[in-house]
Amino acid sequence: MDKLNFDGSCDPNPGGRMGFGWVIDWKNKKAPTEGRKEKQRSPANTNNVAEYTALKEGIANYLELGGKGPLQVCGDSKLVISQMSGKWKINNENLAIIKEQIASLIHSNGLRVAFKWIPRDENSIADRLAMPGDIPVRPVERKVIADVNTSEALPLLRVQINELNTHPSPGFKSFAGLKVGGMDTYSRIKIDDLKKQAGANATTLVLKEFPQDELHQASALRWMLRGLAADLAIRKVKVDIELGNKRAKGNVKR
Repeated sequence: MDKLNFDGSCDPNPGGRMGFGWVIDWKNKKAPTEGRKEKQRSPANTNNVAEYTALKEGIANYLELGGKGPLQVCGDSKLVISQMSGKWKINNENLAIIKEQIASLIHSNGLRVAFKWIPRDENSIADRLAMPGDIPVRPVERKVIADVNTSEALPLLRVQINELNTHPSPGFKSFAGLKVGGMDTYSRIKIDDLKKQAGANATTLVLKEFPQDELHQASALRWMLRGLAADLAIRKVKVDIELGNKRAKGNVKR
């Protein structure tokens, strides 16, 4: 299914300037869509209002772009996720109004939505987008399982990986241009050994992202072992899948 990550911020909280950010990952392998908006200071502004508004704006953008669902909604706000999924009651009038607006948006478009809470470090891109423009952006916290500077990746490749790891939101072209340039040490490692070297957390991540697909699991683990951050390694493989699908369609047309 398609996936929507959202996040909101209010600085200072309450009463400050609010920012709303969201990222849409499309099942059909389009490049992810990022979006953001802001709202000026108001006594009614809070972090929770910002989180709910980010969700509303993200779903609205998804529908505007032709999204039909089903849609997996992921956020690091337990309040919003738990209330939207019906696990927690909502007692705040302002939040209740936005929640009803979101529910109306979902129901009027016949959208099937599943809500999932995720930890903040899995929501880094939406978190960055949610920061109002005049507030310094917090550095992206990424998980790496291997030091790129001591990995056996080729020197030029290490430079590219370092640039990606330190970029707050690398784009599609950056991943498309990331190439090994032939075979390297990691290319020859089989899936079972890759899992052992990468560790349990990395293995769990690739199994979740690419179930029943050992080819792409192995590719993601190899990129992690070369030093690419875990979330970026997943994104790299997804970009490669999209490029492969486009080439396949082009061959069919000819």
